[in-house]
Amino acid sequence: MQTSPSKKIIHSGIFILLAFLCAIWIDRYIPPVQSPDENVHLLRADMIAHGQWLLQPKTKETGREGGMVDANFSAFVLSMMDIAGGWADKSLTPDLLDKAKNTNWSHKESFEIAAGTGYYLPIIYTPHATGLFISRHLDLSMLSSYELTRTLVVTTSLIVLALAFSIYTPNTLTLILLLTPMSLFQLASPTIDGISAALTMLLISLWFSLAFGADEKHQKSYSWKEFWLYACIFILCTARTNMLPTLLIPLVILRQQYSSKRAASIFILYAITLGWIAFATLTTYDARVVRNMSSLQILVSYIANPEEFFALLKNTVQDTETRRFYRNSYIGILGWLDTPIPKKSVRILSVMIVLVLIFMAIVTRWHEKFLTRSVAFIIGSASIFLIFFALAVTWNLYPAEKIGGIQGRYFIIPTLFLASAFGCIKPKESRYKISGMVAVAVFGAYSFYALLTTLSAQYKMA
Repeated sequence: MQTSPSKKIIHSGIFILLAFLCAIWIDRYIPPVQSPDENVHLLRADMIAHGQWLLQPKTKETGREGGMVDANFSAFVLSMMDIAGGWADKSLTPDLLDKAKNTNWSHKESFEIAAGTGYYLPIIYTPHATGLFISRHLDLSMLSSYELTRTLVVTTSLIVLALAFSIYTPNTLTLILLLTPMSLFQLASPTIDGISAALTMLLISLWFSLAFGADEKHQKSYSWKEFWLYACIFILCTARTNMLPTLLIPLVILRQQYSSKRAASIFILYAITLGWIAFATLTTYDARVVRNMSSLQILVSYIANPEEFFALLKNTVQDTETRRFYRNSYIGILGWLDTPIPKKSVRILSVMIVLVLIFMAIVTRWHEKFLTRSVAFIIGSASIFLIFFALAVTWNLYPAEKIGGIQGRYFIIPTLFLASAFGCIKPKESRYKISGMVAVAVFGAYSFYALLTTLSAQYKMA
């Protein structure tokens, strides 16, 4: 039985409300700036909030690496870093929060480094910049400014997720991956991880809707649904370069329904996406990485000698400790890698994911829309490969013994694509069975419990 549009709106509204309440609950346990790289994301957002769309060079000898930020906001972000990391004294949290409550915007600016954020298109920071823009003009305290910004970012992510779920009902495996402690932690933090995951779900929903939308064939070749699909691909690729394989999706649509207008639109999408990535890569300066060879030189070397890179990749993934770190940090090494959930919880959640994966693999009708499922697998697998390749080129020394700098949370978005290939992918027929609902409820409840107890023990916020 097909769900009516009015019921879908009601369900989406209920989802947003419940998810928002859960996010607020989680945020009560998390002090500001405790998500990885949150400090530089907030600095970049403040630059955008007052009109600096691109990073600027600090000196004539460097590339784009920073910009002008309100002095008090910069001091607030820097102060919260005193409780970030395994070496930090978490007992400083109450004093830092009290200071943030009593400090307002200085309306004086200083140059700050926002290392690495120059790769990201400014549009991904829209909710962050909006929150800081409003806060600055209302002259809120630093803590109130942060809370307002975090609320806008989280709400934006949840609205995008609700829209995605109203178009296509994700399968049980996908929901479980969205409910891991790490996924929940990132969704409740004002970084770009939560928004990127939400955009991924919207992209998948639009894609599956177009793939099965027989009525779309009788409409004009360029539909609004296609437009938003391309917009999601553009934003996601310019925020997460390893998601470049999603550019395959328009080609699949073009193959199924060819038109010159669609071909031209895809060409424009490719041009602006690859153009931005090339511009950002060539002009962004990251002082955190000091090497004898540039990223471009290392890239050329690995392309010329692919066996060298594959040997490096093999050496990395064969290391037992490295694989264990990937698993643990995918499930829940929270904060600045200083807040791991208990090992017992990691094992329990991992077993539950594997069991659901096996069950979904058995019940999936793989012959149904085999091309769509195959492309989803290719995108997920290729984006995981690009994570290793990108880090080898941009972050590691050359030559290297293993690829360092990779965390399990980097694999969340690629695995959402892998998970989407399971189960029923027909938007109008996808619905949950009792067993799936129970699995999601049990996993979500235990994950939520593990997350809150871990955060409470670490930060003692509530």
